[in-house]
Amino acid sequence: MPTPGSSADWAAWASVPWTRQTDDDSTGAGTAATIGWRKTGVPYLPLGTAGAQQTLDLWLPAADTSPNAPLPAADSLPRRPGGGTWIVFIHGGAWRDPLITASSFTPAATNLLRRATTTTTTTTEPNIAGLVSLNYRLSPHPAAPSQTARHPDHIADVLAALAFLRRLDILAAGWILAGHSCGATLALQAVMSPARWGLPVSVPVPLPGPVPKPAVVVGFSGLYDLAGFVARPPAGYAHLREAYRAFTAGAFGPDEAVWRAVCPATCEGRWVREWRARGMVVLVQSRQDTLVPYQQLEAMRARLEGEEAAEVRVMEAGGDHDEIWQEGGRMAEVLWEVAGDL
Repeated sequence: MPTPGSSADWAAWASVPWTRQTDDDSTGAGTAATIGWRKTGVPYLPLGTAGAQQTLDLWLPAADTSPNAPLPAADSLPRRPGGGTWIVFIHGGAWRDPLITASSFTPAATNLLRRATTTTTTTTEPNIAGLVSLNYRLSPHPAAPSQTARHPDHIADVLAALAFLRRLDILAAGWILAGHSCGATLALQAVMSPARWGLPVSVPVPLPGPVPKPAVVVGFSGLYDLAGFVARPPAGYAHLREAYRAFTAGAFGPDEAVWRAVCPATCEGRWVREWRARGMVVLVQSRQDTLVPYQQLEAMRARLEGEEAAEVRVMEAGGDHDEIWQEGGRMAEVLWEVAGDL
């Protein structure tokens, strides 16, 4: 077992066994290739203190792709030869949808594992060390009124998960933080100073530790200016105004000044400088998105370019709002390309 991390961290890690991730494209009974190993629902707080939504899923590319490759021990964290790039994903769902969880990254993760297991460290293709998808506490939803999280609970959980990964020496080098919809909002909030959210600089969990910063943030179909949408929804999206108002108030309270303060396109100060020198932000959006207008991307791009402290790249998603994670291929393609540029 690697040495970084406390005994409580490793107890949480070892509490979930590895399972086999097979290639869905393989054919023939009993012949599906092993493309990776997965842990589902690892608590990122000490055992006995983590809630049901304070967990993460993690995938590793398999070195042995045979159908009967032995499972790693539950307390082990196999390392890919040559290191490689970690990708961490934050799911969407308007901070409240109980049906959109860390498992929503599975189609993209499967695609990335398939790519990674056919790549060697001697090629010019990216070397993927592993993939992580985070859960976090959710705000009330009509189908789940018992959910009680409100800002800064969501971002506090994301920071706690990142600190846990750092203590396990998972995010020690350059890595990618990605998010879809409100997950893109959280990804950009995560590179800002925690003091903005009323949180101490060290993450507020029983096992404090530094919160690592990514080399790249990738926002898929992100929500970047909630107050602006509610005040002036673009043509074709006015029918969503009250839905936006409802989920925004559920996550952040009724004060629209707070909405502006928490959104990366409208918050005060030059927040990009709280991240790192010349970090990269990749904004990915579809013009066919019926839930999030392209103007959200344009507002975010204008803010980033105005600060002149981050490299900005825009890529096309294609399809409707949730299709990019439901199908997974385009999401994986974008992340693979970004990883290759690191």
